[in-house]
Amino acid sequence: MRPLKRIQLLLLGATGMIGGFTFGHAQISLVQDPVLMQSPLVSEAYTLLESGDSSRALDHFKQALTENESDLSALLGQAMILADMQRHPEAFATYDIIVKNYPRHAFAWNGRGLAAFNMEDFDAALSSFEQATAEQPVNGFFYESLAWTHMCRGEFSDAVRSAKQATLMYNKSSESSAYPLLIAYFAYLETGDLANAQTTLKYAAQNKPVNRWPAPVIDYLTGTIGPSALISYVTDTAQETEAHTYIGLKLRATGLDQDSIIHLDWVSRHGDTRVFEYTLARTLNLQDNVALIVP
Repeated sequence: MRPLKRIQLLLLGATGMIGGFTFGHAQISLVQDPVLMQSPLVSEAYTLLESGDSSRALDHFKQALTENESDLSALLGQAMILADMQRHPEAFATYDIIVKNYPRHAFAWNGRGLAAFNMEDFDAALSSFEQATAEQPVNGFFYESLAWTHMCRGEFSDAVRSAKQATLMYNKSSESSAYPLLIAYFAYLETGDLANAQTTLKYAAQNKPVNRWPAPVIDYLTGTIGPSALISYVTDTAQETEAHTYIGLKLRATGLDQDSIIHLDWVSRHGDTRVFEYTLARTLNLQDNVALIVP
């Protein structure tokens, strides 16, 4: 699964553990923690969540928090549901409570960053992701989130560094992701470093996933297929958003700003808000439109 910029709810165990939930690619293994021993109400909330009844689960978490406002297990459950519902300001506020009570909680820092990123508050996103990587350095998705934030802030050299760290940490965890390489490629193009951009793209082509997304994106960037062929590989709204974003970014990098805006504008209007590319396209599209207006 590609990295979504919101937390994907998988299963949260109702046995005193916060259990396997996923931040995009990076699945968090079960973590035993005495602090997370759950009350019957919270345990029932996780059972409801596991069954797919997020609305009732959220009600249970809220009720548990009226009884104990610092219940970490309930706060995490509430925050993840709010993020999944794309109620980002509320998710941010809940994660903010968690990190104030548990300042070394890496996953909460990352969740806070994702909520801020969704709200396009890149300052808060940056500080949150930096804290997450400081608390848990061997996590590729944390660094990838940081790299996307640097891209939106126009900090392309920093985006390259974070993307490289993301690839390294994915490898250390026996995971893989093509997205940090895509970030690094376009960040190099933005800085005018064509040699490193091509080296990065060549490496991405050599290590692309077999017969699955985003291999067609890499094929498009290397010139193996055209934009129409790339679109033909799309199977859902997330991939469609990515495809239009990368077509727009490639056109933008070659100086075809007007053509680029067509694709970035499509993403801004119709894109899947769950993927990082949506926010990046919105940010760049706004910048490009302003640049065309200003004499």
